Amino acid sequence: MALPSPEKVVLGSIAFVIFWILAVFPAVPFLPIGRTAGSLLGAMLTIIFRVITPAQAYAGINLSVTGLLFGTMVVSIYLERANAFKYLGILFSWKSHG
Repeated sequence: MALPSPEKVVLGSIAFVIFWILAVFPAVPFLPIGRTAGSLLGAMLTIIFRVITPAQAYAGINLSVTGLLFGTMVVSIYLERANAFKYLGILFSWKSHG
């Protein structure tokens, strides 16, 4: 496997650092965009900086995992709106006597 050019390594590292800052600190005062938008920005930067091609980015998408994550998010939103997590917290704290 051939090593990428130093230019690609530097640009890819810049894109990763930007993603990492936005993922770890989602409420950065100068750029309050959140984790999801930070992830998308990092992915777009790797393509804009030509670290990977759009075809490689598309090949990296696993639709099964994406569908599973989407379904999990939808179910958790409905459970949150129905206050299920609040009731489970009360139940578990009652069972633990604490």
